[in-house]
Amino acid sequence: MRELKVKYLLLILGLSVSASWAQDRVRIVTEDLPPLSYQNSKGEILGAATARVKELMSSAEVDYDIAILPWKRAIKSTLEQPNTLIYTILKTPQREPEFEWFCPISEPLKIYLYALRNNPLPALNSLHDSKSALVGVSRGSVAHGIMLANGFEEDNNLIVTNGMEVLKQNLSNGRLDYILVIDSAVKDMPNIVKALPISFSKNYLPCLAMNKNSDENVKKRLRAAFANLPTIKNIDKTKH
Repeated sequence: MRELKVKYLLLILGLSVSASWAQDRVRIVTEDLPPLSYQNSKGEILGAATARVKELMSSAEVDYDIAILPWKRAIKSTLEQPNTLIYTILKTPQREPEFEWFCPISEPLKIYLYALRNNPLPALNSLHDSKSALVGVSRGSVAHGIMLANGFEEDNNLIVTNGMEVLKQNLSNGRLDYILVIDSAVKDMPNIVKALPISFSKNYLPCLAMNKNSDENVKKRLRAAFANLPTIKNIDKTKH
């Protein structure tokens, strides 16, 4: 009888530890956006923003998994599932009340309107001037919201894709006249130029965001660890 009691107590203790571990484990989602976040041939998720997120989790002693998803699916998952975080997400007034924020996690991101260098398009003075053309954006991105706010219409003069690579391919193939994207996303396209010199994201911080209904203990540990991370300007870029 005594042996059964001991086994029972050990089982309860094991379940308790397991439950605590599960509660402290978080799921992190991001998109394929080199050099901030990308997956290498070994299946490892790397990048400058990824390195900072991993550093934060290590400092906070929080277990985690990271997955790369299409951007809109990543946002939906974070909004719906407690203990889920997303990066690199720009903090806008519309998004601010929806998440718990950790900002910044990278150098400022800049969103520009791009065209192919050899595409004979008319000169633009404003975003409005491109309304007679086809402009592409990534679904659920800040760029998507900017275009809608400026009166562009999906499947008319605004084409929405589910991934950055598809967006870039459509520009290269001539299916799009312009794309509105983060500058770091097109660093691998030498034949691309800015159609406008204006950055459309200068007021938005690049962040890690967390579902607001997540475990309070985890949020507290992440806040404390984030406050002690080195500032962005002091990060050694050679590590990324």
